[in-house]
Amino acid sequence: MSRIQLVGVDGSNPLGFLAALGLLSVVPDAKLGFSEDGSFLAFVDGFKETESDLAALVAADAQASAGPDAPWRFTYTKGATKKQGPQEVADLKPPPDEFKKFLATCVMAWLSGNEAAAGYAAAYGTDVVVDGKRNTKPTAFHFTAAQQTFLGAVENIRASVTAKWVQQSLFRGHGERPGSNLRWDPSSERNWALMANNPSGKGTCVDAPLEWLAFRGLPLLPSFPRGTRIVTTGVVGRGDDMTFTWPLWSVPVSRQTTRSAIQMDWSGSAKERMARGIFAICSSAIRRTSQGFGNFRPSSITC
Repeated sequence: MSRIQLVGVDGSNPLGFLAALGLLSVVPDAKLGFSEDGSFLAFVDGFKETESDLAALVAADAQASAGPDAPWRFTYTKGATKKQGPQEVADLKPPPDEFKKFLATCVMAWLSGNEAAAGYAAAYGTDVVVDGKRNTKPTAFHFTAAQQTFLGAVENIRASVTAKWVQQSLFRGHGERPGSNLRWDPSSERNWALMANNPSGKGTCVDAPLEWLAFRGLPLLPSFPRGTRIVTTGVVGRGDDMTFTWPLWSVPVSRQTTRSAIQMDWSGSAKERMARGIFAICSSAIRRTSQGFGNFRPSSITC
């Protein structure tokens, strides 16, 4: 079976792992695995074309998601304030009634045979859990805040993806360019308290192909209500004490098997994990600033 090694996709990095999940949504019949030689690099089995063809496929997926009817899109109207009038917002913190309308639309699409929208809706949040402002409490992977909007950032990233950039990002690595990101790469954290100089004068960087693929992988990590809380697959804790944990496996598996693997608790016997093909467990703490911005910390790895 054909195998394509993804030199730029590090499964021990939360962004890299999420991007690897996204490839399973983009590449038909692909199977995903990770190298257990200490590099933790992702690889894809089952794609019978070339690296260039894979890059073109990822770029075409981004382009095909440009229209207003793309299943991941969700906007709502934010009420007027003293400083500005009503605004259309592309974020995941709407009033609960607005999110319920979106969920109802997604369920109707699912009943007609289109499952994609329901997958994104389940990843975004729930219709029963609210935050301190009585707005919908979103997935634990929602790291934007202030004037930044999550889906607005996704759209900017999607629009910038090209086949040439995908080729660089997936097969040579170091695909960062100036631009806004989803804050899923630990290296994107710009907390002045942790840096020698004030980072506010420096622009951010984005690896758009990885970020787009990571977003495409989000439906494999749905959120669920648990009482008055929202729980996101793979994430434990709450508030300022949250951690994302994920397994790495060496045997290439399908999207369906991957979905099951990332929902299981692998904290038990290492011998049992190895028997099932899991050779490492990665964990990354989630740091949130007082303004609400999130970031992953560098991951720790247990073999």
